[in-house]
Amino acid sequence: MKTNDFSITGIILCLVFSFFSLTAMAQTRPKQRPKINHRSYVGRDTTERVGALTVFPTNFVASTMKIGYEFRLSQNKGLKLIGTYGYTSSGYYGVNSFSEFGLEAQLRFYIMKDRPALNGLYMAPYAFYKSMHYNYNTVQYYYNGGPPTANATTADFNIGYVLGYQYIFNSTFTIDLFIGGGINSISGNNTNGSLGSDMFAYYKGIIIHPGIAIGIAF
Repeated sequence: MKTNDFSITGIILCLVFSFFSLTAMAQTRPKQRPKINHRSYVGRDTTERVGALTVFPTNFVASTMKIGYEFRLSQNKGLKLIGTYGYTSSGYYGVNSFSEFGLEAQLRFYIMKDRPALNGLYMAPYAFYKSMHYNYNTVQYYYNGGPPTANATTADFNIGYVLGYQYIFNSTFTIDLFIGGGINSISGNNTNGSLGSDMFAYYKGIIIHPGIAIGIAF
């Protein structure tokens, strides 16, 4: 065999060895991770949640404590139950004293498919009942010498619809905002009319129903 044959054979063997070496390196090289859209996912919760406990801090202005808990029903549904309790023994917005309790239920439908349960934009029909026992100054006292104060009880029932957004951070911290409205009916005694103010909202007709809550998700 001539020298040129050895040269050609060597070149071919080098090329074949280089090809298989590159192929093996390509197979053992770690695959690149898919790019993450940081604009959409950074700070956003990606964990499946089963419940969220929240409080409504703005209700303390009305001497009322309001706490809610939401149960996950399915991937895009949740049931939020909200309880309220209020009490004061001193004069407050036209009444001398009052005690109040209420219960609300919201059936939430989450409409953002890329979010886990209990997270994102939702629409919800709701039903809300509350009752108050209060003491007020009577008009008869000034004109007819009647009793200076009297006790009364009133209640109302409200049904409507809200649109809201619940944001759950990776730290489980939760912010829940909603606004809506519905039809309100009243029963019982609202003699002095003070309960018809925006503070107590015991009146018939259309009513605005907003909410701001913070809490934690599980």
